[in-house]
Amino acid sequence: MDRADSLQALVDALSLALGRSVLIDDGALRPLAYSRQWGEIDLVRSESILRRGASAAVRQALYAQGIAAAEGVVRTRPAPEIAMQERVCAPIRRGAHVLGYLWLLDARHDLDAEQLDRVAATARHVARILDSPSLPLADERALVARLCAADAGQRHAAAEEARARALLPDRALVVALVASAAGADVRASVRRALQRLAPGHALAGSEADRILLLISLEDPAIAVLSEHEVAGWLLEVADEDVVVGQSAAVAGLGEVPAGRRQAEVALRVARAGAPGVRQAAWSTLGAERLLAQLPASAVDDLPPRLARLLREEPVLAETLASFLDAAGDVKATAARLCLHRSGLYYRLRRIEELTGLHLDRGEDRLLAHLAVRLARDARGAPAPSLHSQSSSG
Repeated sequence: MDRADSLQALVDALSLALGRSVLIDDGALRPLAYSRQWGEIDLVRSESILRRGASAAVRQALYAQGIAAAEGVVRTRPAPEIAMQERVCAPIRRGAHVLGYLWLLDARHDLDAEQLDRVAATARHVARILDSPSLPLADERALVARLCAADAGQRHAAAEEARARALLPDRALVVALVASAAGADVRASVRRALQRLAPGHALAGSEADRILLLISLEDPAIAVLSEHEVAGWLLEVADEDVVVGQSAAVAGLGEVPAGRRQAEVALRVARAGAPGVRQAAWSTLGAERLLAQLPASAVDDLPPRLARLLREEPVLAETLASFLDAAGDVKATAARLCLHRSGLYYRLRRIEELTGLHLDRGEDRLLAHLAVRLARDARGAPAPSLHSQSSSG
């Protein structure tokens, strides 16, 4: 698929041709791509873009007008009670299946028949893109690999090529790794993300079971996001069971290797996170940015008595983790564990007896906290549930 066939390119071309703002939503009325906003827009349009989705009231109003069953371009009625103007809607379909909707504001009915035909043609083009099984930019795998190379000469040549081909601005960007979780189709997930990005704002290259993405922070689809929110955006548009690790912003193509390393660390943190957490961004990581870089074998170097407690005493391990996370605050720990203070004091004494640690010493607390985190990350799962077996003494 040609880069000019991206959703953003189609939206921008139609917007320029008709002299008005254009928006493409997915089937759930979440924005996939939108042009710059020409002239006056209503509250529904601005909130849809800012909130990355239509409100329940807007969805109900539009679905009630039969947009999902429409076969061609239709006009929707205004709804003053929710500040929604009349719209032109072109359903994006694959047979009976609705892939999304193309929207234009046209309260004055300025669009003529020829222009509406162009709207319909663009909707058909968008449908072909959304239904395409191919992965855009797959041929740029080698270029992405050279941008990450250890050899400075290779990196410089690759950056020159990217600039010459207008593939990516040599300005602020983020590096993201998208990997499979539970056998998800990573290529399909990345394809959905790339379809939402403008030409010349992204590069993709596959790496075994993952795909490396370089995304310009100037892209219209993510320009409204904070830098650390790109991973969440990727997860949102992926619509698959994938996991995402994202770097902090890097200044340009010459810093891709540093961003690649940060994305790798963030991916490890995301994979070891709590249930339901499938993304992590380097700039939001605390101690994890250091812990995740330790080799897996580091857990084997824990003091044997401490390692045994973490492995064989889940209730005490849970208590220790809660106590350390609460910075040694007995009241907060007892409340978190739903445990009487006398019961908590008993458990803490048992922990000290079994491990030989003194939890009133900073050095021992640091060792214990590192051990808890390393043991958790080695299992690829969060620390024991803070609510399980909490009545045990």
